[in-house]
Amino acid sequence: MLSIEEFERIGAAFNATNQPVILDYIAVVALSWMGAFLAAYLVQKAKNRANSEDFDRLKSELKENTRLVKEIESNFSENFWIRQQVWLKKQESYEVILGLLHDIEKYVYHQVTDFEEWQYINNRHPYFGFYAHEDVGNKKAWERDKQEYEEKKSNPETVAESEALKTRYDRALSEIFDHIDLKAIYLDDRVEAEMEKLKQSLSRTDAEEDWEDHFDRISLDTMRTIDEVRKISRAELKLDA
Repeated sequence: MLSIEEFERIGAAFNATNQPVILDYIAVVALSWMGAFLAAYLVQKAKNRANSEDFDRLKSELKENTRLVKEIESNFSENFWIRQQVWLKKQESYEVILGLLHDIEKYVYHQVTDFEEWQYINNRHPYFGFYAHEDVGNKKAWERDKQEYEEKKSNPETVAESEALKTRYDRALSEIFDHIDLKAIYLDDRVEAEMEKLKQSLSRTDAEEDWEDHFDRISLDTMRTIDEVRKISRAELKLDA
């Protein structure tokens, strides 16, 4: 059996023999741990950097998108305001034109009515019927109606009314073309074309056209022009949309 001294000598020899191996093992473990830590650190740092770069990129894109949205909103608001103002100008212009056409229509109607009254007294009164002029009663009725007609025509109020209608008619014809020229940028070209046709119709006299046909024509042309301008204005103002 070995003595205590011998065990101590053997242990000392063993320790002396394995000390470098243990130190190497410890060093390897330490380096491995440090390497793993460093690798994890570098990976995390790379992720953080990538996230930071992504965040900066997203922030830049968001800023650009916000700018574009605001620009679109601004352009939309501006375009909407312009369209609204143009619509209002069109509405005002068509109201003026239709108002002036109404003055023209009133005078044309007055002319037609005057002609129909004159024609009745001078051509279509029952007195002028077949053999009716030989009837004393019809003759007296015709003379009475003719006198009333002439008194009405010469009445100062009737004369003043006719002159006022004629004045408004002449002014309307002049102003309507002035207005079309001034507001041409807002108006459909067909409006001016329709007014030119009406003007020619109202001023035209035809030797082969009798007075009845003349007044029928200008009355129908006036109504047709008003209807056409109304259709154009409704389409322009999108009232039927």
